[in-house]
Amino acid sequence: MTSKEETLARSTNAAGLDQAGANSESRKGPLHGLRILDLSSVVSGPMAAVVLADQGADVIKVEPPGWGDGIRGLGASRNGLSAIYSMINRNKRSVAINLKHPAGQDLVRQLVRDADVLLQNYRPGKLQKLGLDYESLKAINPQLVYASINGMGEVGPYAGHKTYDYVIQALSGVLDVQAGGANASEDQPLQMVRTILYDKITALTAAQGITAALLARERGAGGQHVQLSMLDTAVYFNWPDLMWNYTFKGQGAQLAGDLADVCEVSETSDGAIVSSYLGVDCSQYETEQLVDLLIENEIPVGRVNRREDLLSDPQVQATGILQFFDHPRGGEMVQPRAVVRFSETQHTDNTPSADLGEQTVEILSDLGLTFAQMQDLARQGVIA
Repeated sequence: MTSKEETLARSTNAAGLDQAGANSESRKGPLHGLRILDLSSVVSGPMAAVVLADQGADVIKVEPPGWGDGIRGLGASRNGLSAIYSMINRNKRSVAINLKHPAGQDLVRQLVRDADVLLQNYRPGKLQKLGLDYESLKAINPQLVYASINGMGEVGPYAGHKTYDYVIQALSGVLDVQAGGANASEDQPLQMVRTILYDKITALTAAQGITAALLARERGAGGQHVQLSMLDTAVYFNWPDLMWNYTFKGQGAQLAGDLADVCEVSETSDGAIVSSYLGVDCSQYETEQLVDLLIENEIPVGRVNRREDLLSDPQVQATGILQFFDHPRGGEMVQPRAVVRFSETQHTDNTPSADLGEQTVEILSDLGLTFAQMQDLARQGVIA
């Protein structure tokens, strides 16, 4: 471990000491006792489910046998474990079920009987063909909160299109913003946001919608269908500032430049800062010198961290945002803690992401299946 990592590890361990004395119930999290069936894949669904898992829900990730969630093989990895998969599928159990097989569909229906939430991000109509749509499963469990995430919505000319984050970026207008919008020169190229922005925003929105539906159920509303699209989420997210010049209809509106225009990146002699618009050459200043000067004058400012600098940032270290742990497959890893912290019900019984089908026997045993029955299902390609 490098000295930088040792410093961070000490900070992380110190941040966890005040949780150690909490009783066992509080360590289980505010959503302890709720069961989520996560039929989703890639990012928008799994990241929504990990928010619930990080808060103590029992999340059962249902994946196809053989290959599992396609994101298992995406990006940086070690020993077959991808970093992105590990991050957004921690604190979950994995069961490998073939949803295309009638027996696999029946297993899901059995799991639904005791589930509080089913989350899926298939294209509209896909699960209806398998008899796993909301109306079909509501008949089995009227108290079920069934959450559907899709790309474009349930109707309209794009509803059936396969959709990824970059498609939503294109449709939502954010590339125009990245290129400078109204202030851009004619030859300014359109620019994408270099992160899967709307996948992740949709995930966080879905998690909030699911908990809202669970609260409504507690108040007597029963189960319901929670629906949202990435396009809907992107437009909502963009609107307050990026679309303020398109909010007022008719005459008399006073238009304005983009909110982002009030701040700027200023290069220093040894790096860069972001602050309110200064309009001066700052290259003669060292970064820390300029940061201290602006803070002294109560001007909001931040040094520009390269990605590798984030781990050693003193504020990140002081607050214990990043945590080291050992993954049984991936080895020593670092990830951010759950964002929301609870004074009385903080979830501390964290587990690393599971191998494909790691808890298949455990989960199906709870349904009453014998080992011989599971072996037969495995021979048919139903489970793994």
